Amino acid sequence: MEILKHEGPGRLGLVRLKDKSFRTPALVNVDFTLSPFNSYFYPKDFSEYDFNLAPSIPISFYTPSEIVEKAFSRLTNIDYSNFNAFYLPAIRDVERLERFLDEILANNSFDALYLGNSKVLVKDYRRFVQTLRMIREKDPNLMIITDLEPFFYPLAVYLGVDAFDTRSLKLYDFHKKAFTMYSPLLWEEGENSLEFAEKVISLVRRALEEGKLRYLVENFFYTQSHAGILRIADKEHSGYLEKYTPIQKDTVYFISDASQNRPEVKRWHQRVIERFDPPKAELLLLFPCSAKKPYSRSRSHTLYRKALQEALGSGIYKIHELILTSPFGVVPREWEWLAKYDIVVTGHWSEEEISSAAELLAKILEKYPDIPIVAHLDEAYVEIAKRASEMSGKEIIFVPVKNGTTSRESLNALKKTLEELGLDLKAGKEDRTYRFYENIRKIFDFYFGIGAGGAVLPDDAQIKGSRMLRIFVEGKQTGTFQDGVISVTPYGMQRIYEATKSYYVRIDFDLRGDVFAVGVNEADSKIRPDDLVAVVRDEQVVAVGKAVLSGEEMIKARRGVAVKVKKRA
Repeated sequence: MEILKHEGPGRLGLVRLKDKSFRTPALVNVDFTLSPFNSYFYPKDFSEYDFNLAPSIPISFYTPSEIVEKAFSRLTNIDYSNFNAFYLPAIRDVERLERFLDEILANNSFDALYLGNSKVLVKDYRRFVQTLRMIREKDPNLMIITDLEPFFYPLAVYLGVDAFDTRSLKLYDFHKKAFTMYSPLLWEEGENSLEFAEKVISLVRRALEEGKLRYLVENFFYTQSHAGILRIADKEHSGYLEKYTPIQKDTVYFISDASQNRPEVKRWHQRVIERFDPPKAELLLLFPCSAKKPYSRSRSHTLYRKALQEALGSGIYKIHELILTSPFGVVPREWEWLAKYDIVVTGHWSEEEISSAAELLAKILEKYPDIPIVAHLDEAYVEIAKRASEMSGKEIIFVPVKNGTTSRESLNALKKTLEELGLDLKAGKEDRTYRFYENIRKIFDFYFGIGAGGAVLPDDAQIKGSRMLRIFVEGKQTGTFQDGVISVTPYGMQRIYEATKSYYVRIDFDLRGDVFAVGVNEADSKIRPDDLVAVVRDEQVVAVGKAVLSGEEMIKARRGVAVKVKKRA
């Protein structure tokens, strides 16, 4: 199986077998055949099957451990050379299951793994996620097959399942229970199990292609198991979800409480802490978010900026701004281009939203020197700032806001508060240039880590263009910038690599096309699907490409494209 595209552990894949090929997610018995023989009695001629399921011993989810040990001991001694699919029965002891799988995979290579007992496993939320993660991280090219009802398909694919066995669905037809979009709560009378399964798997594929799988998952909350499993995955396996989730390009829609824990949110919090280094400033201002993105183009932030200019004049180039929002918590002004989201605004914040934003703000405030901090906030934003002040030990001056932050009284209060500080903030051409450069540098830092922006855009760099800004160092172009969207040349990536030693893929051959996983010697673990990466040979960047796999996957995968090359040195 080759991985074509990711959203979380879920992926679009291409499977090639003999003279056949098909894409996943898929349905067993629809897109390909699977040997129904699941015992020691298997056919002598395997040619009639695409996947030959290896013999197994019936083990239930609750089989006693001593019997499991005996069965596993027998199964490890089987000759699997004629089989390309392996049956793995899910059991309660996930660690024992992992040791067994390690023993099997150490001496054998399979194209697919059939996870048995799935309908029982899915009711044990924690073990369901643990088992799928354990299998997925063993071998990226191993296709996982399970037997689940169609209403579990989006969630199961999101967590790593690639195909579904449909044979058991015939039981629903036998009992004249037809699936609806609200099953298993509401059914219709009739037979439609296979047709419904085909519709759902088609919907899952489309969601994956459009980067909307997580959105689909959150709209398939038909059982307690859905909510429980996703909560366990978000809370206890956030790293597993995040490392396979591409960097956000389109607007993320937060539609439920589960949206607050999306991988994109966890990643944002982590990067604000690790990759945001405050610019030089003599005053810090805290503002609320706005419905319109980027914030600076909204009516409210336009009014804030006008008030700042009236109070500070050219001194606005010596201030810094942080925007408070949910669920991203804190958005530095330079990163507002990257905060693409839409959320229902009611004015009511949950305790989780408030505490999460406050903790993040406190960590960011600790990065600043002892400069005045002014908060122009209302509603729950005030509570967030107060808690952050207590946690960080940083004093915050609160503007007396009345009738909203954009009312005439509130804006006048903002100007008065700034004037009473008595700061003599006068900025010159150097300050304006510094702020302009920092706005660009911080975007590169977001993508590649602190130091990347300075490498691409040092103080002696030149910027050409109006909207699409082209950056040059010593006459050589390092990259481009337009409204938060960047590109990097091989020369620019060389400078980033030397400054950060990150986002690299090492090879030891002459590059002629894309980089395949089999040719990757080493890859930075920070790489996520769709990231811009440096293809490095002998410490020289020979190309810039777009990652198809995560850095960890590139090392483990045996087939498929790891990096699609965009520019060669």
